[in-house]
Amino acid sequence: MNQIKRFTTLLVVAVIGITAGFAQSFDVTGPLPADNNFKIGKLENGLTYYIRHATNPAGRAEFFIVHNVGSLQENDNQRGLAHFLEHMAFNGTKNFPKKQLLEYFGSIGVKFGANINAYTSMERTVYNISAVPVQRGVVIDSALLALHDWSHYISCEPAEVEAERGVVREEWRRGDDARTRMMKGITRFEQSGSRFAQRDVIGLPEIINTFTRETLVDYYHKWYRPDLQAVIVVGDIDVADIEKRIIERFSTIPKVENGAVRESYSIPINNKPIVGFHTDPESKALSVRMTIKIPHLSAAKRHTTEALYDELIRNLFLDMFKIRCQVAVEGTDSLTKALIPVFGNISYASGTFTTTSLPVNNKSTLNALKAIFIEVERVKQHGFEQDELDPALIRVKKQWDGFHKRVAKPKNEDYVSAAVEHFTRNNPLLNIDGYFGLSKELLNKITLEDVNSAISKIITDQNRVIIFAIPESDKIYLPTEDDVLSLLDEVQNTPLEKFIPVSDKEISLLKEIAPGKISKTKPLTSKDLNIKYEKQLDSATEWTLENGARVIWKESYGGSDKSIRMRAFRNGGYALPQSIRETKVLEQFLSRFSVNGLNKNDRTKWSTKKGVSVSSGIGYRSNEFSGTFTNVKEAEDMFRLLYLHFTDVSVDDRELRNFKTQLLKGLSTDKGETNSFRDSVNKLRFAVNPTHFKLDSAYINSITADMLMQLYSNQFMNPAGYTFVFSGPMEASKGKELTEKYIASIKSSKYNAPKLSYKEATVKDGEVELRYKAKNMLSTKAEVTRTYHGKTEYSAENNLMAKFITYILRDRYMKSIREERGGTYHVGVTGEITKYPKTLCKFTIEFDTDPALVTDLLEVVQMEIEKLVKSGPTEKEMKEIKLYLSKVYQDQKDDPAWVSIITNAIIGEQDLKLEEKKLLDKMNSADIHKFATTIFNAGNRMTFVFEPEM
Repeated sequence: MNQIKRFTTLLVVAVIGITAGFAQSFDVTGPLPADNNFKIGKLENGLTYYIRHATNPAGRAEFFIVHNVGSLQENDNQRGLAHFLEHMAFNGTKNFPKKQLLEYFGSIGVKFGANINAYTSMERTVYNISAVPVQRGVVIDSALLALHDWSHYISCEPAEVEAERGVVREEWRRGDDARTRMMKGITRFEQSGSRFAQRDVIGLPEIINTFTRETLVDYYHKWYRPDLQAVIVVGDIDVADIEKRIIERFSTIPKVENGAVRESYSIPINNKPIVGFHTDPESKALSVRMTIKIPHLSAAKRHTTEALYDELIRNLFLDMFKIRCQVAVEGTDSLTKALIPVFGNISYASGTFTTTSLPVNNKSTLNALKAIFIEVERVKQHGFEQDELDPALIRVKKQWDGFHKRVAKPKNEDYVSAAVEHFTRNNPLLNIDGYFGLSKELLNKITLEDVNSAISKIITDQNRVIIFAIPESDKIYLPTEDDVLSLLDEVQNTPLEKFIPVSDKEISLLKEIAPGKISKTKPLTSKDLNIKYEKQLDSATEWTLENGARVIWKESYGGSDKSIRMRAFRNGGYALPQSIRETKVLEQFLSRFSVNGLNKNDRTKWSTKKGVSVSSGIGYRSNEFSGTFTNVKEAEDMFRLLYLHFTDVSVDDRELRNFKTQLLKGLSTDKGETNSFRDSVNKLRFAVNPTHFKLDSAYINSITADMLMQLYSNQFMNPAGYTFVFSGPMEASKGKELTEKYIASIKSSKYNAPKLSYKEATVKDGEVELRYKAKNMLSTKAEVTRTYHGKTEYSAENNLMAKFITYILRDRYMKSIREERGGTYHVGVTGEITKYPKTLCKFTIEFDTDPALVTDLLEVVQMEIEKLVKSGPTEKEMKEIKLYLSKVYQDQKDDPAWVSIITNAIIGEQDLKLEEKKLLDKMNSADIHKFATTIFNAGNRMTFVFEPEM
């Protein structure tokens, strides 16, 4: 299976070692703050267990088993079997034959895919049963029994092995596309000379198709053993009780004497840069990158303050280097369109520092690489300046404050993630508050000397990997390896000018703002806005302003989100009586406008430092602003920025040139088979689609700054008619003061609500089909999309019935297409109800498969639809979906998104999900059967297939 969503948090311990060889100005040898609430033990057979009490959510627990082995442990004739074995764990075990494991847990609302899953990586294989209701001991015992069976008693029955080959083969095919091939090609170059480069989790099709059951079982019994396994249970449980159950259940698994040694693999040092070239006939992307491999800290040091210190040093280095990259790109003689630096890892073996450059065109890849070399060498020659570090410290402190707020209340699954890392990589189990408290202390102590001393450990002449990734058609423009190495030598031997720090631009108001006036104040209730939601709208106030705007302020306390959020809207957008072409150009240019003289990059830096954001947008029926700030201290900064979006917007000449160049390039670039297919689909799918068209070169060349400013002014610079909605933990009295100063003070002109002409696309009715045969494709997969739609009422009841049908079809297709026919890895089913331009319910079924199977599988898709129309849902399906959704609703945080709720109520777009919880018990098979019949018998079916020409 593909890797499931990794249960990760923002709490990451640095493992890259960059402090060796110099002394910090303070001690970093002490231990990191530890989470002492885990009960950790080891059985006599070698199995490790982690148990922790946690109540987020309450009444639930996570049950995991971790195997400290993955594809790295495969022999050459076993490539892909670590992953294949993971699949077999769901196809029968000693105590859960066939599909009984999934059937049992489904009967208690624990759903395969959402709650039961697994992933295989290079180094480990992890199985999970999540969000398990633990009120009954028999459920706890069943979850532990499943982990017990996954430890030692997976059946691997011959018939099930044969049936699963097709599923895994199609999972491999699913990743057979240009982007995946490019990423794998880049990764192999970075891992050159190592075991990592010789293995791929999905394996080789020729092995998946031909291995014997004995070969699979050999891998299983060699590596799935207690001394390489950990059981993790985290949740609303009694720790002592769980420990007793684990000891009783897992001690019976036999100990393996003299088991095979699990090797740890490394990435070899390369003194000379490795130069790699990856080309692909289907790719349209151009990039050049240089990766520098950096050794990890030792296991012992990862548990000390040095690990956190290194993480902070890297954050500061990256922040300052990013600014330099932005300055280089914005220069008049820039060698590249973009420079993107990041830190990363090659599994447990090495850290990395990678800078990616996007060439100006297909003939300038060497120049793009030169841009990387120059900025890397400049830092190496001169280091950073205090004027760079000071603002970087402010930004990084703000960033870490944000991290802390987001992980301050870990979910049960977050503790599991920490335990997995502890068992497989010996990373520390951390006390979150202590960890972030220590980060503040360190950030207050780090000096410029500390950061500059680390540069020689980050930027080394050794361990460099340089990779060009381009379309096959552009390979004639690639440099040679000698060209690359000569350029590197040239830059390294050229004395470069010091970087002159550019002061962060600040927002400034040229004159004092005279506050405007509120003409009317009134409290608001749910009834006033016709909000249909179990939570009542209280502590809400509406202010009508003299300039024609209105503001709604909703005080909201107690939720997990401590941000204050804003959304402003006015009827308009694409519905205004003006050229659609002009509106489209304005929408595409919106983020490029300068505000108070700050371009997009300057504004991003200022906003990050201040902890605020404001952005504008254009929809089919409205113009909008959105914004956030996280505490009262930042409120005025956010309001100032909002004010300036109305009063001080301009067009930067360089931004306009780049914008037009980008649009013109899009016209001249070969769009490729994928985009040709998408264009064909759009033409066939819609009877009317006013906003889907291409700009021509004459029009693009005619775009001027004055034209853009006039368009922006028409849509955004008059506050009259706008409604501003604020919600969050801030008193209305403070909001009123800021509203008077920064919103009520915006000068307005007479606003007459325009006559609107709505331009949403209208979907065609009837039967539509396209099987597109793509030429010159390496990919071997067909991508299949089938949709059904019909008219319905826009209501919460219908929306919930559509959700039930979605779950029913997903499960049925899982069985009929994946399990019985091995025709695909995954069938995606989505259902949605849209209100405009007419209310429709649409179901979409999507999957990738062998082109030879397309016709047969489409018949299966239709067969399942016809079965549902004929017989409706089964009572078993209804019961399992109700149990699952009931559990989901119980676990949802009581933290209403009031900005969206209020906004949707005002504009008449009811949030259909708000009433799901109270409607759940009313759902019945008869109503859903009737609803399915209405939609699927409407006679509206579309089929789109993108496949290689054979």
